[in-house]
Amino acid sequence: MNSVIARFLEHMSSASNAEREIMSYVLENPDEAVQLSIHELARRSFVSASAVTRLCKKTGFQNYKDYQRSLSCELALKKEFLSRQADEFEIRPEESLELLVDNSFQRTVSFLNETRRLMDLRTLECCVDLLVKAECVTFFGVGASQLVAKDAYLKFIRLNKRCQVYEDQDAQLVMAKNMKRGDLAVVVSYSGRTQAMVEAAEILRENGVPIIAVTSAADSPLRRRSVHNLCVSATEADIAGSKLSSRIAQLAVIDALYIAYFRRTYNKSADALQSTRLEKKEEAQWIR
Repeated sequence: MNSVIARFLEHMSSASNAEREIMSYVLENPDEAVQLSIHELARRSFVSASAVTRLCKKTGFQNYKDYQRSLSCELALKKEFLSRQADEFEIRPEESLELLVDNSFQRTVSFLNETRRLMDLRTLECCVDLLVKAECVTFFGVGASQLVAKDAYLKFIRLNKRCQVYEDQDAQLVMAKNMKRGDLAVVVSYSGRTQAMVEAAEILRENGVPIIAVTSAADSPLRRRSVHNLCVSATEADIAGSKLSSRIAQLAVIDALYIAYFRRTYNKSADALQSTRLEKKEEAQWIR
């Protein structure tokens, strides 16, 4: 299923003023918008019906009915997802461990399914285009998102793709200043509002470095500064002070990016993977 929300958010940075008006109305009022005829949507967005038709085609839908059908399915799935997430999940000492663990796994699976629904394959292919062309890829992240950035670095370095990652926030900002056109930045931030990541994204944009953001499917400063956004579901609540499922979903998004890149560069990547394989020494059978 094509995600209307993901495609509209992706198109927002390059959209015309009329297209922005349409998309903003739909994103802010999806339950109302899905019921409207093309002429009614145009009227409420203060644009022409032909502008709505052009937007549908630009964002990959055959026509208005195709867009409307996709949005209807998307909203139905989202309501189902939210209803499953609505039950309060608190860690109570009187609850059985089995029940807590089952609830945790169920929520994670639901979160992953929602994230997969938001993943637009056209956007994923565009991200691979940037990866293939990039002279060097730098992965950015803070806190739990930095673990995801490190995982990405370890994956792509096995394919002999020139890349780097830094733990220190100041080092990340310095690296952002040193990057140039021809490089690529992959910024991981669930909220898209982490100050250090937004600051790095602003520096990168000023330097003409394209940014792929792995972030939630909600408007944010990071999203607005990125060329492409690989969306993670934006519905996770804090559990015991942590967002437990978002990190797993971000890792899944990185896995999808890695698989797509490997597929595109199969022969080269397969050879690199084989050449970087580390043989493990057999442990001594006898300890003397």
